[in-house]
Amino acid sequence: MVEGIGYLGSVPSEAWMVLTGAIIGSGLTLVGVWLTNRSSIERLHVQLAHERHAKREELYRARLEELYVESRKYFDAIVSHYLPYRKVMRGELTFSQAQEVIITTFSKKDYEPHRVTMLIDIYFPELKSPFQELIEIRDRLGAMIDGYKARYKTGDTDGSKWLEKFQPSFEELEKQATKVEELVASLKIKA
Repeated sequence: MVEGIGYLGSVPSEAWMVLTGAIIGSGLTLVGVWLTNRSSIERLHVQLAHERHAKREELYRARLEELYVESRKYFDAIVSHYLPYRKVMRGELTFSQAQEVIITTFSKKDYEPHRVTMLIDIYFPELKSPFQELIEIRDRLGAMIDGYKARYKTGDTDGSKWLEKFQPSFEELEKQATKVEELVASLKIKA
């Protein structure tokens, strides 16, 4: 071991300088690579966060546009569906004629109620309450039509009493459909 130390002492000082320079240069290179990698990783995190945000925003925008189109078709169909029944209650059409009008009008169903419901449930929960109100009014009108139809089948075709209840609910349906459409149109892309 003493011979090894002695041997180190016989090494010229220029060699020690070169060795020290190489060690310091390697150390600085290592620090430089570490700093560069750290900076690259930070930039990558920022870039991935931005891309994630952009994709989320694009998905939200696409779903919002889909809800806008589908809800308008669906709400127009709901309101239009009840128009012939109002004429039946006024005595202008029979139930059979009203059914023919509905079948003819809605034979090409280009709206998807389940899509509207799904979009609201998953992406736009702030619309659940007004949408549910619309569905409740729709169901109430359906029950009125069923009640009137049962009376109609017994030969009691006078719909004036039914129309007194039906008309305000029908107008309420139109207002609620317009309200929900306006709420959908007022939604903004979340930043």
